[in-house]
Amino acid sequence: MEKLGDATFAGPEAARLTRIPGTVLRAVYLRGGAGIKGPPLELLHFVAPGTANGDPYSRLNNPGITEVAFTVDDIDRIYTELTAKGVECYSPPQLFELGGYKAKAVYFYDPDGTTLELIQTLRD
Repeated sequence: MEKLGDATFAGPEAARLTRIPGTVLRAVYLRGGAGIKGPPLELLHFVAPGTANGDPYSRLNNPGITEVAFTVDDIDRIYTELTAKGVECYSPPQLFELGGYKAKAVYFYDPDGTTLELIQTLRD
């Protein structure tokens, strides 16, 4: 992922945009690589006033957006690096074969407890 920017938004415009009074919002913008076109991934952190209840979804079978997936080139190496840093993964990377498509995937929690996924397409 390529980091495109990192900005903090506050003031009446941020409050009107989000419909949350007193909003202080940090936004980090990422893109999967130089060859990818389209809007970037926007990761938001509400510095103030904080979250409504502080609890992420407890499981993946909730309605709405439950996880964000990232394509990687070496899932086993990244899994090893993440677990060495204390990141909690659901499991080691799992192999999936669907017709002629083969991939490895792993779910893990971000610092806020939100589920993220890494996926690597395997070539024979």
